[in-house]
Amino acid sequence: MTSRQYDAIDELLAAEIKRLHKRYPKLGHDGLLDALVQQNIHVDPQELATFMARQGIKAERIWQPWKWVGLPIWYGGRTDYRPARRWRLWRK
Repeated sequence: MTSRQYDAIDELLAAEIKRLHKRYPKLGHDGLLDALVQQNIHVDPQELATFMARQGIKAERIWQPWKWVGLPIWYGGRTDYRPARRWRLWRK
């Protein structure tokens, strides 16, 4: 084994990271790091995070539904919801 633990991010490795991101857009730093390790490419996690930030590579957000419960008020739904934090800014 060589004295260097991690591979440097050069043009070929950068192209591989971008290809993996295009193929799996929901993977974040850790997911891309695991995918690279599966391909026998060992990259420093901090260097990968820096590279992804500089290139503007971000994981897509997973869709999550609104946290609405039940029916709206005009259909006879609950009226005792906790107020949202943003409305507290307008009150004294």
